[in-house]
Amino acid sequence: MVNLKLQNITRRFDNKVSLDNVSLEVKDKEFYTLVGPPGAGKTTTFRIVAGFEKPDQGRVYFDDQDVTDFTPSARGVGFFFEILALLPDKTGFENIAFPLRVRKVSENEIRKRVYEVARLLHIEHVLDRLPQTFSGGEAQRVALARTIILPRKLLILDEPLSNVDALLRVSMRAELKRLKDELSETILYSTHDPIEAMAISERICVMNRGSALQIGPPKEVFDSPRNLFVARFLGSPPMNFINCILKEHNSKIFLEHETFELEVTRFKEPIKNEASGPELILGIRPEHISILDTPISDKSIETKVYVTEPLGPKTVVDLQISKETVVKAIGKPDATYQIGDKKWIDFDLQKIHIIDKKTEKVII
Repeated sequence: MVNLKLQNITRRFDNKVSLDNVSLEVKDKEFYTLVGPPGAGKTTTFRIVAGFEKPDQGRVYFDDQDVTDFTPSARGVGFFFEILALLPDKTGFENIAFPLRVRKVSENEIRKRVYEVARLLHIEHVLDRLPQTFSGGEAQRVALARTIILPRKLLILDEPLSNVDALLRVSMRAELKRLKDELSETILYSTHDPIEAMAISERICVMNRGSALQIGPPKEVFDSPRNLFVARFLGSPPMNFINCILKEHNSKIFLEHETFELEVTRFKEPIKNEASGPELILGIRPEHISILDTPISDKSIETKVYVTEPLGPKTVVDLQISKETVVKAIGKPDATYQIGDKKWIDFDLQKIHIIDKKTEKVII
């Protein structure tokens, strides 16, 4: 078990910066996820933690020990790769046992540890079968068993569910949460799926283009994104963004759109202090927009139904505010929406975000 600390890590490949001054800390026995699109720097970060690559700048610490110059074998990291690379001519038992055989562990110890890890992952039934007979989930579990059979200080799972179908991803997420409790160890996880990251993690680090943009518990990052990328990346359906201009009348301030204006005087101080100019973005999640059959105040915004997206228990309704602006909202369970229908919407002002268009910083 180990506390991990990355301090000001930078990694370059030729003239491209893969990691740009990344710092993070992972607590002992924490399930910590790096989440971001392909190319964000997640795998490079993990390879530096495991010792497969060295940073151009910065240091890696296990507890208080600087391990930056340690070899991978000296670090004791279990690494689950995105590509499973099972040995096709070996049974499930032999695939799991392979790392132990390389280390010349005794046959009795091998059998004991293989059966222990197979029971943990519920794959005893595949031990005498070849990989071509495995289902996708069985192959994932055999590869994971091969990783966790060795003693380690921490476990790295790099995009472990990227090659499985959507239904299997959901069931495997539940298994990973169970496994975390069973193993009781430090786990580093990576995914490009924000829903997956939020479902299984104690803390997440949102990455993009080699930078760690925001770190925190999933709900905290979801509710209080610090910049436009994080606000856009987390959430399904995604947050709505409406370009507005800041206007002031009689000491009150408004976000002005071509078809409506929204008074935001309550946020006057942070806007005045932090906005780089009058061009701002109003951010609001679909679940914080109310769809109305009739306006309930002069603040209700007239729209028309642009398209509907039935998603089983809920319906996402796309509503056209203007020729250039369409927002998504969650429809009422018992309501029907027809394309072209006139509707009104209200925003929950307790849940809006105001974003500087130039800097992309979230002001509130």
